[in-house]
Amino acid sequence: MNVEKRAIRRTLREQRRNLPTAFVEQASCAVCARVREFAPFQSCRSLIAYIAHENEVSPALVLGQAAPHRRVYLPHDDGEGGVTLWRPGDPLVVGRRGIPEPSRRTQIAIAPPAVALVPLVAWDQNGTRLGRGGGFYDRLFARLADDCVRVGLAYELQEWPDLPREPWDVPLHYVITERRVIRCGGKVVRADPLQKGGMQL
Repeated sequence: MNVEKRAIRRTLREQRRNLPTAFVEQASCAVCARVREFAPFQSCRSLIAYIAHENEVSPALVLGQAAPHRRVYLPHDDGEGGVTLWRPGDPLVVGRRGIPEPSRRTQIAIAPPAVALVPLVAWDQNGTRLGRGGGFYDRLFARLADDCVRVGLAYELQEWPDLPREPWDVPLHYVITERRVIRCGGKVVRADPLQKGGMQL
């Protein structure tokens, strides 16, 4: 394992674990509001998302709105980067990495246009994503169509300039934080503080 990546992951996971609950909830609400206004989300037929774990940004407020109009898929850790169809109210179980996942495996083709909302430990403006280290999303991205829009949901504090990138790492197209929508490798699409001085820890 890359020693630098391991050190960054350890530092930022610890920082994330220590975030106040009120901040996590407020930031997640702000991120979800930006997702709902995000053009690729508004037009997608399929949404890949996740259940938040370990103080990750939670997409829960998006999932409730998305389900009646789109197919929603959640990860299941089968070692291959698989996802399964999910509807609000479907039961969840704790997967082998301690992350909630659907108890039933319903694999239906992901109809385009599709958006994948993914968690992360760190991100940079080139679209490099540092995850938990298991490689799940690298395998998932390799299986998705090239036109699936890959979006990291993140806190501003998780930005780390020029993250190391391995040859097999698939970059994100966008990162959405509590303050901004960033087109990776391009520019900030939208940025407006939630309040004067921004959100405070």
